[in-house]
Amino acid sequence: MANPTLDVYARPQTRVRINSRRWLNLHRIGAGDPTVVLAHGLGGSTLEWWRVQAQVNKFATVVAYDRAGFGFSDPGPLPRTTDRILADLRLGLKALGAAPPYVLVSHSAGNFEMRLFALEHPDEVAGMVLVDPSGANQSERGRAVTELVKTHNDLARAKLKTFENWAREGLLVPGSPEYEECVRPPNPRLPASVNDAIRDWCLRPASWRALYAEDCALSNGVNDRILAAAHRNLGDLPLIVLTAGRIVWHPAFAAQEIEAMKRLRILFHEEHAALSSRGTRRDVPDSGHSIHLERPAVVVDAIRDVIIMSGL
Repeated sequence: MANPTLDVYARPQTRVRINSRRWLNLHRIGAGDPTVVLAHGLGGSTLEWWRVQAQVNKFATVVAYDRAGFGFSDPGPLPRTTDRILADLRLGLKALGAAPPYVLVSHSAGNFEMRLFALEHPDEVAGMVLVDPSGANQSERGRAVTELVKTHNDLARAKLKTFENWAREGLLVPGSPEYEECVRPPNPRLPASVNDAIRDWCLRPASWRALYAEDCALSNGVNDRILAAAHRNLGDLPLIVLTAGRIVWHPAFAAQEIEAMKRLRILFHEEHAALSSRGTRRDVPDSGHSIHLERPAVVVDAIRDVIIMSGL
């Protein structure tokens, strides 16, 4: 049954002006210190944090946001590098009046702007939770296991460009093969209004352009210098890394390749945790990649633990 309280995600929550031409959408609930900031992964929006945000707001201010081109935020200039994404976020937080101290929480590729945030503004950041984070050089290190990683990633990226072209050319008509491939079926757990909003996002060329641009920035070297900086040590910042245990691997991978990729994921997450002398990694064996949706209580507990560790 659909949850009627989710109707708030069918429309912009709070759009703030971040420059003369662009607006960023943020969703703030709760009160008091610290301000917990939630960053979605590639293709996400404020919606994907609803289960976590609904619990964290009981003990902190909590802010989710749509990156440029996603959800209800305006598209941003290209390339969509991590420093530009971070600049948007900081302008959005300022315009919203969401002040530090911040606890930064991210899912998947959202960890890049959050780690750069903590590195460049350590006086504002009290702690961090990385939910099944991506690695900065994940594709390159994955290719050492199998070339199928590059093949799969290249095909997926090319498909994003194709989807943008279909949307721009008006080919996403209900009932067409293009529509069926781009627009996900309605989720019965979401209100019709939210499913309609998701459909509208999928029909916008700007949505696919933003997704393609972010993926390219993470894959073609544009971001290398920025991401290298984000790998510098974070001192004793409270940090928890959550590792999903039920990952769906490409069916073309051989059994030994899957095992090698599993070990590589653990290594990535251990490296993330090692960025801080107080960094720890926690396994979440009964969850897939979207731990914040499948096991939100695990994420909420990690946020609460980081707040306690920070002394706030």
